[in-house]
Amino acid sequence: MSAAQRASAGVADNDVSKKDVIVQRLRDEIVSGAIAPGEKLSEARLAERFGVSRMPVREAFKELEGAGFVSIERRRGTFVKSLSRYEILDLFEVREAIEGMTARLCANRASNEFLARIDEVMASMQDCVEAGDTDGYSAMDARLHELITEGAGNERLSDHYRLLVQHLSRGLLSSIVTRREGRMRRSLAEHRALVYAIRARDADAAEEAMRAHVQNGRLELQDEVTTKFGR
Repeated sequence: MSAAQRASAGVADNDVSKKDVIVQRLRDEIVSGAIAPGEKLSEARLAERFGVSRMPVREAFKELEGAGFVSIERRRGTFVKSLSRYEILDLFEVREAIEGMTARLCANRASNEFLARIDEVMASMQDCVEAGDTDGYSAMDARLHELITEGAGNERLSDHYRLLVQHLSRGLLSSIVTRREGRMRRSLAEHRALVYAIRARDADAAEEAMRAHVQNGRLELQDEVTTKFGR
């Protein structure tokens, strides 16, 4: 049984797997907003919830702290970490570097069958733009980036990308940017340039197009996060 399956079932068969189940469940709940930023996490209540001793909960807290999801404060407890405006913008700089590399590798490695899947997503994005469907567009946008990362064929890079996306999802940042006036059409044009470069097997142009796309999103986000996060 995989860690995800154990998390779904709420069971585990040793201390390591128990810890993994707790980490995955708490990550999901933090990302979805089910556990709010700043909320204190009770070691005792979580141990009771998962039917484990306090040790795997404590180990889960340490892993979540290392990944930037919680902060452990001496004599105060463990709290869900809030993202500041500066941390959000820093994440976009990291995103630019990671996704620039995924685009470069995808241009070199993606098969024709894989490119056809990308084309299908691009067609769906066009439909969303025409319909003014911002939620649908955000979902297809995320799917396109997932496909490009998958096409890069580098699992370690994919791991970093998935963790980054979890952090960015905590503030619903993609939706915030997408809802800006005219952003969907600007974004679609940026994606077309990116996909064109990937199809042409032009790794330099693909990386440049991806970096430009992420930079543009970051610039459009700056005013929004100043209002939303206020610091």
